[in-house]
Parts: sequence; C-alpha cells; structure tokens
Amino acid sequence: MKNKKQSLINTGLPSLLVIFIVLCLVTFAVLSYVSALRDRRDAMQSSDRLQSWYAADMSARNRLAEINETLLRVSEQLSAPEPEAFLAECRKSFPDMDADGVLSFRTDFGDSQALSVELEAVLPAPGEDICYRLRRWQVVTTADWNADDTLPVLQ
Repeated sequence: MKNKKQSLINTGLPSLLVIFIVLCLVTFAVLSYVSALRDRRDAMQSSDRLQSWYAADMSARNRLAEINETLLRVSEQLSAPEPEAFLAECRKSFPDMDADGVLSFRTDFGDSQALSVELEAVLPAPGEDICYRLRRWQVVTTADWNADDTLPVLQ
C-alpha cells in the first residue's frame, strides 16, 4: 500500500470556508439580537408615552366635564338668559377666566409635555347641555430645548 499524502488545499479550504460561514452566522445572530432588544426598548418607551397621553387625555376630559357641569348650573340659575350676565356669573365660579369668557388649563404628562386645553364659555341654547366652545386641545412642550453643540460640525 502506498501512503498517499493528502493535500493541504483539500482539507484546509473547506475548513476555512466552514469557519467563515459560522462567523458570519454568529455575527448576523448577534446583530439580530441587538436589533430586537433595541426594538423592544423603543416599543416599551412608546407604550409608556401612549399610556401617559391617554391618562392626561382622560384627566382633561374629566376636568372639562366638571367645568361644563358648573357652567350648566350657572346657566340654569340665571333668570334671564343674557350672555353678559352668564359670563359675569361664570367669572365668580372661575376666577382665572378672562374677560371674554376664555378658560384654560393644562394637564402634564411625561417629562416635558402637557395637554393644553382652552375653552370659551357660551350660553347654551335651549335644550342643549354643552356650555363651552373648545378653542384648543393641543400637546405642548414644557421643557426648554437645549441644542447639543459638543461636536464642531459647523465652524
């Protein structure tokens, strides 16, 4: 029997190819795992923001309902339905109402946002139960914006 020498190319090249493929698969697996963790973190933050938004929205709607009940009570106590008398009585119930009958309040949510609500008190028509006209229902930023100028991008 003859001893045959196996060539280095015949055994080395497939081994290197297998090692390269395994390294590629491990790299893609790690990248996928890191991407999934980041997506999960972003989804949780989005869920928390959404829950705080809905809590603020519900709080503002409850406050709006309380204001409407008070305005209805004021309008029912009037002997003559005149807008000027209605606004004068409303200002007694709401000291922070301005001269035009505009009342505003803010419900904070998150670290730097708030739901700003502005409504105008109006005398309801006979048979109606809404005593306000909504002027603004808006998310506003409550924190100051600080630009990050640590990198000298523009000289």
